[in-house]
Amino acid sequence: MRGTSYASWRVRRLVVALAAAGGACGPSEPTPVIYPSTTEAARRTLELEFVRSLAVSPEPSLRPDERGAVASDPARGLIYAGGRDGALLALESDRGVVVWEHKFSGAIGSEPLLLAAEGVLLVGTANGVLTALDLERRAPRWAYETQGTIMNRPLVAEGVVYFANSRDQVFALDVRTGAWRWQYEQPFAKDFTVQGRAGLAYVDDIDPTIPEGGMIITGFDSGKVVAIGASSGEPLWITSVAATAETTFIDADGTPWVDRAQGVVVVSGHSTGVYGLGLVDGQQRWFRPVRGASSVVGAADGALVFSSSLEGLFALEPGGRLRWRQQHDPGVLSTPLIVDDVVYVGHSESGLWGYDLNTGELLARLDVGSGVSGQPVYDPATRRLFAISNRALLLVYRVVGGVLERS
Repeated sequence: MRGTSYASWRVRRLVVALAAAGGACGPSEPTPVIYPSTTEAARRTLELEFVRSLAVSPEPSLRPDERGAVASDPARGLIYAGGRDGALLALESDRGVVVWEHKFSGAIGSEPLLLAAEGVLLVGTANGVLTALDLERRAPRWAYETQGTIMNRPLVAEGVVYFANSRDQVFALDVRTGAWRWQYEQPFAKDFTVQGRAGLAYVDDIDPTIPEGGMIITGFDSGKVVAIGASSGEPLWITSVAATAETTFIDADGTPWVDRAQGVVVVSGHSTGVYGLGLVDGQQRWFRPVRGASSVVGAADGALVFSSSLEGLFALEPGGRLRWRQQHDPGVLSTPLIVDDVVYVGHSESGLWGYDLNTGELLARLDVGSGVSGQPVYDPATRRLFAISNRALLLVYRVVGGVLERS
């Protein structure tokens, strides 16, 4: 394995060949393999189903990172995946055969959002356009243009689609027509900032302590975290998670994680760490110092997991106490993906890694022939995990369980 951190691990190959993919894999494409540890806790976590190249142009790219992600549509038997060339491919979910294609004018660098009942796929692109793509007509129902790059999956609640762009603007549109509802923004940061942008979290008003209509919570390049009225677009509270002595790289780029049971929203500041803020007032409840912390995701047992490209992968107990930490070789780590009791994280240089949620033990390293810069995605309906490599290969795995027999 790459790097000295795990050089002493004995490994064995579990996946020996690609699943039959109906010609989806060319002979020059590498076979991604899974290397679990051989300790008593080692488990088989994934089985490779197929690999499909998403590259439409044969010309090599000067921008090697693929930041797109996958949307799975089990009802139609399709997978939607796009990349830096702007082509969205609809693939047969069983074999990866291309059924149809739609070309966007900008690179697809975020996760599309499927509205299955409406037959619509919401796709954001690098040229700042959010498009509602009609899946039957394979043409846009509407498109809304902004002046910044769209880097995150949109959010839909109560008939409204919310999304943000790289110019620190948050928009609310009618999801049926694309009509403008409101817009909120913070001053555009002119100092150096980290590449990326916080996604959005929605808090409904089922709890009487939350304002009527609910609220949207997100972070900005200025280091501010803002709760916005979902109906009004007005700020409800603003909290800074930036280091007071710094003026650059103070971003609050992590997508907030809402923990209703604890009454907190968990956010991150790039120069400071991870915070638990009160949902109602934004006041600090707890703090964990970490440099370069990204989006935090919650597990069913209350654990909070996040990555830092500077300090590695972390799991915290509710309240911020450390459960475990795993250091990584240099590279950018994705937002963690939790499936059952396994944490998966993409690494921009070495592929995809899997860890035990409870102990942090290394379970698998998926060598995909290049790094994984985009967000891995899991579909619970089909028990499949999807990732796109920086060589524009779509990798489709089936999640399996069970403990390996001891050797």
